[in-house]
Amino acid sequence: MNYIILTGTSRGIGEAIAGKLLENGNILFCISRTMNEHLIETASGKGIPLYYYEGDISKPMVAVTILKDIFRKIVFSDDDRIALINNAGTIEPIGPAGKLKTGDIEQHYRTNLLAPALLINHFIKLCAGATVQKVILNISSGASEYPYHGWSMYCSSKAGLDMLTRTIALEQDMVPNPVKLFALKPGIVETSMQKLIRQAKPGNFHEKEKFIKLHNDGLLIKPEEVADTIAGTLFADTIPQGALLSLKQLKEYIK
Repeated sequence: MNYIILTGTSRGIGEAIAGKLLENGNILFCISRTMNEHLIETASGKGIPLYYYEGDISKPMVAVTILKDIFRKIVFSDDDRIALINNAGTIEPIGPAGKLKTGDIEQHYRTNLLAPALLINHFIKLCAGATVQKVILNISSGASEYPYHGWSMYCSSKAGLDMLTRTIALEQDMVPNPVKLFALKPGIVETSMQKLIRQAKPGNFHEKEKFIKLHNDGLLIKPEEVADTIAGTLFADTIPQGALLSLKQLKEYIK
């Protein structure tokens, strides 16, 4: 049995990944601030177990409480596998430093960096004694390596997530029954986040026209393509510990 914990499943990439993973042999635990009734209905129609948690994981105790409850529902056997996919994220606030609100900055880092850090920490703690295959996939961004005007929060939080991935992967390589960690930079995907980017005030984001053109030219990646790739590689043994991969690179590991 594959146990898969996935955040940010109300829409976009998270919804697409969850939908793709609704297959026999998988048990899904979906987490988002708003319930995705379509996913629940689809899972029910297919007879696939899906547990849905409606909660804001940017609040530390919410994230920890949900994860503990999930592990109370899991009883491992020898052939089982478990994965945590940290997908939930936000692009906001968009704008240059000096014009951002304190609360928006705090909420951004709580969502994009604190929540994954807490979930990773407790995931490793809660399944430390299990000898099953254990995987953590962090959804990162190319913005972790490239600075964009108006994206100081987003670029730095994703860079932090990359380093979190690499550092904890290094730690896990030194323990028995390690958790495999890797990160995916999926590219420019057609999601609600992209709509926010295209609607940003030009003074807050200087490269707005570039993203509008990519959308108008039909060059954005579909969430389903990302979901297909993740579904085909999530438990691939050949992915290096701590790898930071583009979508193209990850596709190379599809069996």
